[in-house]
Amino acid sequence: MIGLLLLILSSTSLLGQGDSLGVFENLVGSTWISSGKQLGGHDGKTVKEISWGLDGEIVKVKSYTTDPKTLKFGLRNEGVRIYNVQTQQLEFYEFDKLGGVSKGVIKTEGKSLHYEYEYGGLLLRDSWIYKSKDEYLFRVCSLSEKGECLQTYHEGKFIRQKK
Repeated sequence: MIGLLLLILSSTSLLGQGDSLGVFENLVGSTWISSGKQLGGHDGKTVKEISWGLDGEIVKVKSYTTDPKTLKFGLRNEGVRIYNVQTQQLEFYEFDKLGGVSKGVIKTEGKSLHYEYEYGGLLLRDSWIYKSKDEYLFRVCSLSEKGECLQTYHEGKFIRQKK
């Protein structure tokens, strides 16, 4: 009986959150930069610092952007990515400096990530499309109920900052 209990407990720990966060392996431990036209149409940059948290059980993201109104650069959002054991989905939560919270699910396709969430009455998808270990195409589009991109609002790329 004790052996069976130990077997169940050990197999449960093998299914922890960190096991499902492997798609972030290439992104974590790096700073990613997007320069040029930003979401909203202004010139600027976005910098994302991505790191592990809780001993690899979550991914933490700090986002710095050029403010579209003031054109000042600074911290805009902080967020986490988790594997929710109850829903068996990757989820994200973003907290912005204006008090807003965005949350949704992350769908994967190979090494690419697609963040799906509601914002301003629209269903949106932010995609990090893997191009190489140092580059991702970044695309924001609205989605149909079937999950098809309807309108692309922004397209750019994130490049790993070299140390």
